Amino acid sequence: MLTVLVIDDDLFVLTMVRDILESSGYAVVTIQTPEQAFNMDVSGISAILCDFNMPGMTGADVLTAMRELQNCQVPFIFLTGHEELDDILPVAIRYGAELLPKPIQPVELVRLLVKQLGSVAA
Repeated sequence: MLTVLVIDDDLFVLTMVRDILESSGYAVVTIQTPEQAFNMDVSGISAILCDFNMPGMTGADVLTAMRELQNCQVPFIFLTGHEELDDILPVAIRYGAELLPKPIQPVELVRLLVKQLGSVAA
């Protein structure tokens, strides 16, 4: 079973995303701060979904640290209600991340995750 790490400071979003992914057959680990992600073993993680706007660090900071400091190369999807994409797109393009706008549509979440995981397997 594939395991997805979800990072979001909003407990409602974490619960909703966890429920969607678990009902689609994924194991899910949820955390509310980026710092928790840096203190865990991510070797068993298949993909990361991360809020872009969080206190202390942006999702771009998390992605950069995961790629460059943790050497974690799994698919990465930004969950964002952020309307200005100028600060998201450069890092998303650089590291091959995707963007999923909030409010999250369950079908779109699963479709994008399957797409990202399939691109790794190919």
